[in-house]
Amino acid sequence: MEAIPGESTPGESAPAEPMVERRLAIPGSSLYYRLWPAPGSERVLLLAHGFASNSSRWQGFADATALRGQWNIIAPDLRGHGRSPWRGRLHCGHWVDDFARILDAEGFARAVIGGHCLGANTALRFAARQPQRTSGLVLIEPMVPAALGGRLGRLRRLRGVLPLLALPIRALNALGIRRRRLPVLDLGALDRETRAHMHDSGDTGALVKRYGSIRHDLHYMATAAYVQALGEIVRPLPPLQDISAPALVLLSTGGLFGDPAHTRRVMRTLPSVDLEELSAHHWIPTEQPEAMAAAIESWLGRHEPGPT
Repeated sequence: MEAIPGESTPGESAPAEPMVERRLAIPGSSLYYRLWPAPGSERVLLLAHGFASNSSRWQGFADATALRGQWNIIAPDLRGHGRSPWRGRLHCGHWVDDFARILDAEGFARAVIGGHCLGANTALRFAARQPQRTSGLVLIEPMVPAALGGRLGRLRRLRGVLPLLALPIRALNALGIRRRRLPVLDLGALDRETRAHMHDSGDTGALVKRYGSIRHDLHYMATAAYVQALGEIVRPLPPLQDISAPALVLLSTGGLFGDPAHTRRVMRTLPSVDLEELSAHHWIPTEQPEAMAAAIESWLGRHEPGPT
C-alpha cells in the first residue's frame, strides 16, 4: 500500500487529522482511495460513489461532517473509475472484493458500508457476500433494476449484451489503441458550480445536463469500463430479505430514473431498515448535502456498531 501526498481542505468542524490518499496494488492495476483517519477508533464508514463518478463525491461530506475524528471515513475510486484504472473484464464482484482488500489493508475487520446509486447497490452486494464484515448499511438512492424507467429501463433488457459490446473495445485496448490519460473530475467543484447555477437561474435541468450526459461521463472514464459498469447498474440485486445488517435508505422524491414507490417497496424488504425521503431528482449528495449528512449522522448515532 502506497501513501500519496495530498492536500486536505477541512471545514470549520474538521479535526486536525488530515485526509490521506492511498494507492493499493492489485493484480494488473491499483486501487486509489481517500482516508480521513480517526486514530484510536474502530468505527469505520466506507462510502462508494455512483456510476461514472469518483471518490471526490465524498470530499464535501467528509470536510463538514461531525463524524470526523470519531469515525474512520474511507472513500475509494471504484475499479474502472477515477484514479483506479482498469481496462479488463469488470463486474460488481470486483468492487466487492476491492472493499475487502481496502479494509484488510487498513486493518479493519468490519465497517458500515454505504454509497450512492451504483455504490449503494455495491454496498448491498458486499453485505450479502460479507455479512460478518458489515456492521451497517447507508444506501443513498439505490438503483432497483425492476423500478428503472426510461433509458435505464430499456438498458435492463440488454444487460447480457453489454459485456459482449465491451469485448472489441477491450481487444483494441490490449493492442495499445486507447486513451493514454483520462482526466479526473473534481465533483466537489462541479457540485458547487451546479448548485450556484441552480440557485441563480432556478434551472434544475442543469443537473441532468451536467450529471446525466454520456459524452460528459466518457470524457472521464475508459469506454470499456463505462459499458461494463452500465450493465452492473441493471444487474438484479441479491435477496434483500437475507441481509441482516441494519440499513439507512435515503431516497429521492423526484424519480428521475424510475418509480420511487417501487423502490420504496423493495427497500422495505430489508429486515432492519430506516427509510427517509429527501426532495431531490437523484443526486442527493449534490442536491441535499446538509440533509443527507444530518440523516447519516443521526442514524449512525442510533446504530453505532459494537467493538470488532
